[in-house]
Amino acid sequence: MLNKNILLNGVLSGIVGLTLFLTGCGGGSGSGVSPNPNPNPNPNPQTGNFFKYNRISIAGSSITHGDIENSANEGEGYLGEKSYVGEVEKYFREERADTISPDELDQLTKANRTDYEPMSYQGKIKVYGSGSVLQSTLKASDTISIVYAGSNVQTTIEMDVDGQKFEYTIPAGIYLPVKKTFNDINVDFYKAFRENNPKAVKTWKLSKNEKHTFTLTVKEGELHLNFITNHMYYFQNAGVGGFEALDFLSENRQHSTVNDIIAFDPDLFIFESSTNDAKTWVTEIALRNGTSGEAPSTNQWILEELVDFQSNGMNITLNQAVSVQKGDVVIMGDYNGDIQNMTVGIVASNSDGRDISLAKIVSYAGQNVTEVNAVPQNIVKKCRIKRIRVWENRVKEVVQKIKNGVGHQIIVGIGTSGVPNYYDPEKGDPYTLSPYTPRRLLGYREKGEMLAAENGWFFVDFFKRVLKVESGVDVEHKWTYGDNTHPNDPGRVYFGEAVISALQPYLK
Repeated sequence: MLNKNILLNGVLSGIVGLTLFLTGCGGGSGSGVSPNPNPNPNPNPQTGNFFKYNRISIAGSSITHGDIENSANEGEGYLGEKSYVGEVEKYFREERADTISPDELDQLTKANRTDYEPMSYQGKIKVYGSGSVLQSTLKASDTISIVYAGSNVQTTIEMDVDGQKFEYTIPAGIYLPVKKTFNDINVDFYKAFRENNPKAVKTWKLSKNEKHTFTLTVKEGELHLNFITNHMYYFQNAGVGGFEALDFLSENRQHSTVNDIIAFDPDLFIFESSTNDAKTWVTEIALRNGTSGEAPSTNQWILEELVDFQSNGMNITLNQAVSVQKGDVVIMGDYNGDIQNMTVGIVASNSDGRDISLAKIVSYAGQNVTEVNAVPQNIVKKCRIKRIRVWENRVKEVVQKIKNGVGHQIIVGIGTSGVPNYYDPEKGDPYTLSPYTPRRLLGYREKGEMLAAENGWFFVDFFKRVLKVESGVDVEHKWTYGDNTHPNDPGRVYFGEAVISALQPYLK
């Protein structure tokens, strides 16, 4: 049986999972969560768990799908170690359900073969031939589900559960536990939309909610087994590398659109975005944005050049007049090299002139991100001001379309990227000369957290989680491949931890 005590490097325990929805080719970290206004108060009668949601949609980008172009993955919806979505799924399989992989089953006969090795319930299979008999015991439940892949021959299996026998025939046909759901023609990003295939799951309803001992017999054909569980969760990874919020709203996209997510009919939904939405890659000014909703960036610079200011608590006084609106973002600090010793302020009210009041101030100092009650006196008193209302509106539109489309109540979460691609001075990149080194994503995190609070969503803080690993540029590849955005193997674990941690309010 599984070791239920090992969870994400021992960092988290007793937390929940949910639906993720990302748009962006990278970035982020965190472990904070805004208070959830409607935590689920009742335990699941099947498992005794407080978390009842079964259909978990994770839509995102390259940081979710991993290396699915690798032939070993067969390009089919990779949810394993190459994806932090896989880390979330692993948590659900091992901690929220009692799940058994093929290698953990007692094999009573040797009439089986192993064409494929199972991989932590995330899409790989093990093949058992006719005559194979497998046994084990599952914890208390009133269902048992098996997840398998189709073969080129019809297969009949028998499940004997506590003396009650169930027979089931799997029609011939190739269908993996996860699948692509779009046409590959003219796909301009990675093949990254997939979900658990309903045809690859069989669930038996049992008469009592109790521990069950079962025997599975392959009567004929070949059983391509993925795992057996007492509670079935369905995951959707609907991400595509390079996508931003606008792509999910586009009628021209042939895959990973809002309609695909609606078709999956999730119970839980998280939308993580901002990295691609800023759409400026190397520098905040490489692609200047306009005021149009179709602009290449959701940033609208109000003050692009650095401006000196003085501060007095929750107010700042600029050395020049400017017009700002409530919700605009003020980025303060030295703008030299990295995200350290910076401060983000959210404008409290419309203003014309030199004096600006702030409703929210967040300090970035080393590995700490802290909401403070005054502008820190130890930062360099220079700032830039931007507006990201285009991004806010797109995020709200995506969420609303999905909520309207599914036609039932869903739990919604939002996560924002936080760490931009960085400038390496040793490479001499001409587009990132000071003061335009990487600050393009600062403010999205703060506005994302505010959007969550205003709309009754929860907030996944990826940025905070990554800063616990590396507060500066990730040149040592502690969590990225070196671009300070795309997570490597350890980074995907950290991202998964951030998601799982954000679900804590759903557990008692």
